[in-house]
Amino acid sequence: MKRIVLIFKGMAYGITHILPGLGGAIALILMGIYEPFVDAVGNLFIQRHRWREFAAFLIPLGIGMVLGILLAAIVFERLLADHPAATNAFFVGLLAGAVPSVWRMHRDMRLSKARLGASSLGIILVLGLRGLEAYLRAGHGQKWTLEALNEPMGVAYNGLVSFLAGGAAVTPGLDGSLVLIVGGIYEPLLQAISALKNLVIYWWPILTTAICTLIGIFVFSKLIDTLIKRSPSVAYYGVLGMILGSIYVLVPRQRGADSLILLLLAFALGLGLALWLGKEPSNAQQSQP
Repeated sequence: MKRIVLIFKGMAYGITHILPGLGGAIALILMGIYEPFVDAVGNLFIQRHRWREFAAFLIPLGIGMVLGILLAAIVFERLLADHPAATNAFFVGLLAGAVPSVWRMHRDMRLSKARLGASSLGIILVLGLRGLEAYLRAGHGQKWTLEALNEPMGVAYNGLVSFLAGGAAVTPGLDGSLVLIVGGIYEPLLQAISALKNLVIYWWPILTTAICTLIGIFVFSKLIDTLIKRSPSVAYYGVLGMILGSIYVLVPRQRGADSLILLLLAFALGLGLALWLGKEPSNAQQSQP
């Protein structure tokens, strides 16, 4: 029964990898498995005598995560194809709703030079990644495609973005999908994952994303946990900066076939969902020193 519960929790965690603003780390906190997750991932290759314990936790969680990612990818791949502006408005709502949750993660969030600098750095990192994406995409049209991600430059770029997405996945207030969206490879990766239901496998995009994301999770899990324990407010201001920079990037510039009312409803839905899901984990984090 415990393993079945872990599979369902893994599914919820997997869905957060598709939806920006529903941070994977916050979902782990909400489900009460953040600390064992960080412990297992951060010490898997260090405390080898505990490998059975770690495997019993990570394997069912990983199975559920894969199922959750697949189901969510099928849904949002269709939404992005049919209603791109409304889907982005929904994502912006999710991100805006995550701001109060991050703000309440530590009891002392007063503004200081160091914290303002961290927030500014977060914004610069997001805009820098967006600028790199635009520069590398120059020869591939208006957006990245599955075909482009199969080329050497696309594979390398996908690996870099996926590595950073892995780090975001274990950072409270952030999530991997946000990095994929800002990096411009979110939609083609959804297409690759969604194609699995038809037993069509795009090997390079899927393997590159999976391997580099896992590497990012392993590399960043201990670093992020240490940073938050040493300077929580500075870390969370950096997260806020990245969220604000992402909102600027994702705000729909053109409505297309979507009406203004639909965009506002999508934004309100995302905002309400993020505010609702953000209550409990933010309270849990207030106990941090």
